[in-house]
Amino acid sequence: MLFVLNINFFFFFVFILFFLVGLMFHLYQLSLLLTYNFFFMNSCNFSLIFLLDWLSLMFLSVVFLISGCVFLYSLGYMSGDSYVIRFYFLVFLFVCSMFFLIMMPDLMCLILGWDGLGLVSYCLVIYYQSDVSLSSGYLTLFINRLGDLFLILSICWCMNYGCWHYFYLFSFDNLNIYMIFFLILACLTKSAQFPFSSWLPAAMAAPTPLLSFLHSSTLVTAGVYLIIRFSKFLSSDLIFFLINLSLLTVLLSGFGALYENDLSKIIAFSTMGQLSFMIFSIVMGSHYLGFIHLLIHAIFKSLLFLCSGIFISLLMGSQDIRNMGNLGLQSPLISSCFLISLFSLCGVPFYSGFFSKDLIIELVVLSEINFFYLLIFFFSIYLTLVYSFRLFYFLFICKINFMIFNLIDNKYMKVSCLFLLFMSIIFGSCQFWLLDLCYVNVFDEYYKFLIIFFFIYFFIYFNVFTMLNMNLSSFIVYFLSQMWFLPFFSSTFIVSKFFNKSNFLFSLIDLGWTEYLVFTTIYNLIKNLNMHLDSLHLNSLKMYMLSYLMFIFFILMI
Repeated sequence: MLFVLNINFFFFFVFILFFLVGLMFHLYQLSLLLTYNFFFMNSCNFSLIFLLDWLSLMFLSVVFLISGCVFLYSLGYMSGDSYVIRFYFLVFLFVCSMFFLIMMPDLMCLILGWDGLGLVSYCLVIYYQSDVSLSSGYLTLFINRLGDLFLILSICWCMNYGCWHYFYLFSFDNLNIYMIFFLILACLTKSAQFPFSSWLPAAMAAPTPLLSFLHSSTLVTAGVYLIIRFSKFLSSDLIFFLINLSLLTVLLSGFGALYENDLSKIIAFSTMGQLSFMIFSIVMGSHYLGFIHLLIHAIFKSLLFLCSGIFISLLMGSQDIRNMGNLGLQSPLISSCFLISLFSLCGVPFYSGFFSKDLIIELVVLSEINFFYLLIFFFSIYLTLVYSFRLFYFLFICKINFMIFNLIDNKYMKVSCLFLLFMSIIFGSCQFWLLDLCYVNVFDEYYKFLIIFFFIYFFIYFNVFTMLNMNLSSFIVYFLSQMWFLPFFSSTFIVSKFFNKSNFLFSLIDLGWTEYLVFTTIYNLIKNLNMHLDSLHLNSLKMYMLSYLMFIFFILMI
């Protein structure tokens, strides 16, 4: 415990240090590049580089802040676990991998942190060693390895430029379209965008403190961070591609959260939608504002996961929101933290999420964008409000449906939640005040009524289908609740072909005539021969004498 507390104090100290240094680098427009050259081969420079600028320092400060809170929270949440030391080491490896990913502007060195995140996330998803966690870990590992393949292809294409440093690549006006396309695909797999979205809800099998870390500032944000770095080279075709995928993912996550009953998966769908929100703002030209929203989202989303972990422990491991109700009476302090983080997610003034989310909406409205895309964008915001209200209704308004309670009074869990609560309130305003980000926009009042229009339209739409008593509505509900059948196509549809083939070969060889005629016959022949040799060796005086004479012969020869 003392060791973990020392790690917490170290992480909080590094958070303050990196935040202040990043603030200074932003105010004075500074960048520091530390490099060590290994060797040159075929005009390619193999070197180790660390980049210190305000983007990397600010992002790393938030990573250390959340990791310190997760370590402190884990002292109470994982106290009775038999393998808690393994858990701490895996989370520490997660922090180290994220450090390499953020600080190294070299694609060859960056893949160390990129692969480290995927490997450690697999080890943590299968932490509880159950069938569900194992299948979820396989799905997570498979899709993340697919992203690693795309990144390796991008690195291979980057050899044409003689260097893997994207700081050096910024000197070019444009890069090869295939290299950027593979890099974007790698980012989409890591950030769980359509059609690589199925692994993110499946990763909910991991421990809750890790989910707070994984879904806020580390694994899923790695792809968004890399898109921000390479936003200069996004062509018009790639921008059109990313706009369509981000809007599809927003709709997928919104409808998935609307029909999901698992508390952790609802928050995971919310994370998926917010990542699409960031990517949409980046491709619309406001990449710095998308980065600020990434930092703010990391704070309140980690608080949301930590509070949900306390609720799940309070209800003896039940994650179904239909079994919850009146949680404000059971734990008023944690319920207040959960509500404030939920308000930040919805962009309620003047919580931290409002300062970035509202400006992104205004910039999208003022930009030159197709009106159909604009309607889908506002509809996704409407879905965020709907599933947030649904979560609030089931957790705090409905009656109690689960009568066994495990009262939790752990100071470490409460202190970590309170610290993140304080940051969720002030972090958004501090970002804009300290970084001197001046955004002044004019928001047309016509767009303010779009949310009300959506509410009235879909209220009438669903009532019409109910009155007509059509079976189409039940299929739509099933289709939307199953993530548009993405889990089936990304896991069962692909893996079942290999399983069926292996089952056929197993039945033919191991359970068929081949096993009986070939392997059983050879085994029986060797077994009988061995028995005869043993009996000959143990019961024959001639063998003893022959062995003795051979032994004497070898001694005389020596």
